Amino acid sequence: MRASPWLFSLVIATGLSACQPAQRAEGTASDADTAEAPPTMAAATSDERSYAFRCGDVAVQATYRGQDSASVVVGGRTYPMASEPAASGARYGDGQGNTFWTKGTTEGTLQLKGEPERSCTGSGEQGAAAPAAGAQDTASAGFRATGNEPGWLAEVAAGATPHLRVETDYGQRTLEIAAPTQGKDGWSGTAADGTPVKLTF
Repeated sequence: MRASPWLFSLVIATGLSACQPAQRAEGTASDADTAEAPPTMAAATSDERSYAFRCGDVAVQATYRGQDSASVVVGGRTYPMASEPAASGARYGDGQGNTFWTKGTTEGTLQLKGEPERSCTGSGEQGAAAPAAGAQDTASAGFRATGNEPGWLAEVAAGATPHLRVETDYGQRTLEIAAPTQGKDGWSGTAADGTPVKLTF
């Protein structure tokens, strides 16, 4: 008896279909689908806070980045600082003798290399500006002069060790000289950023 070609084709087709992987029913999950997906990384959040302080006669802006670092702007000069161990409060330093130590957002201490330590006060409000220099007791200034176009201010603190402070460009730039040299016609010295300053009258 001779097998018909159609029967032979049917046997081959059935054999080949048995070799095919089983089709998954719609809606069922494969092993790859059921494997736990890796957690998505949350977008980095910016934990940046900025507070203004007045340290003696110097305006200071401190911007904290989390708990580990801060940028402290003193008289137009920025000091990048890292967190340092402190018995209380938060202390930051740059490893070069400049430190900023606060207890909360309303009091602290600024120490710049080669200059006397300054006590600091702040408003405690995030983003607030430092108290205006004019808000200080002007009786503490041994000498004060102002001008305009552009606006400027020069003050020499009274006392055994005078301190020279100059604001220019309507207060946009401040230069501080901790121990200026007094001459017969005024005071002179070098600011923390290396700018030579001479006040004559």
